[in-house]
Amino acid sequence: MLGTAHVLRLWALSFSLMLLFPGSFTFISDEVSQDVSRVIAFAQRRGITGIELRSMFGKSFRDLTPEDVKQIKSHLADAGLSVHGCATPVFKCGLDDIAAHHEHRDVFRRSVDVALTLGCPLLRVFTFLRKPSPPSHEDVIRIAEHLMSLLDLLPEGLRLGVENEASCLIGTGAESAALLAQLPDPRVGLIWDPCNVLYIPEHRGAATEGFDRLAARVVHIHAKDAARTASGVEARCMGNGDVGWARHIRDLHQFNFQGLVSLETHWRRQALDSDSLHLPGGYQFSFGGEEASELCFDALQRLFIGSAPAP
Repeated sequence: MLGTAHVLRLWALSFSLMLLFPGSFTFISDEVSQDVSRVIAFAQRRGITGIELRSMFGKSFRDLTPEDVKQIKSHLADAGLSVHGCATPVFKCGLDDIAAHHEHRDVFRRSVDVALTLGCPLLRVFTFLRKPSPPSHEDVIRIAEHLMSLLDLLPEGLRLGVENEASCLIGTGAESAALLAQLPDPRVGLIWDPCNVLYIPEHRGAATEGFDRLAARVVHIHAKDAARTASGVEARCMGNGDVGWARHIRDLHQFNFQGLVSLETHWRRQALDSDSLHLPGGYQFSFGGEEASELCFDALQRLFIGSAPAP
């Protein structure tokens, strides 16, 4: 197991580098494969230093056993790769579901053990399942209280990354800003996914709206694309959707973002069903992912190079 000092060094390193390609990029493991060797091969082909771990071996993150984690650690160590983030499902449950709260705290405890074993500095969490109406101020206060309670279980050197998610109460930039205002602790940051905003029916503005209010608290970014259509929102290859990534990459440079951008492809030549998009993981989800992620990473590289400021 790697010590706290090593985890702190990894975290500091990720924020000491300027946003560069491909050094500032990673990807979510199951967007490529459930096979750790294929995940490693993808990273090595692309010059990526590490992965964001979600499902592996056909098991969701929460179901990975200690032996699974040791196997992942061994393979990654042999390849010289790190784990930049652990994609837990914590608090993707009802805000009023007390039994689920206890279950998810147990998942979080196990996730902390996984992160420490892998030397991973960031644990992703969510903000409870969305209701028919946008979150009230009372909802935001309650969400913040639950998130703050996780800090009691968080060892020194690890951070919480709260993701904005269309299926959860905090989905838009404005909702994220309201929540962050209630979470001043520096151990809590935002995992910003502008594409998720497109999936919120009542939000008709730009996907990246409000980023200027969030930029200082964003610690990690998920990169995927989608387009609003007459029949709903469809996942697309990077750059072919409505996020506006070329413009947003310029925003990242403008606000001096120095974390990691993580490819979360989601698009496949054969479209994924909506359940898989909101609860990704397993062999069915990863089918076709490697090919799609190759194409999306190529597109992301073109977008990044085309949007980089002049030296």
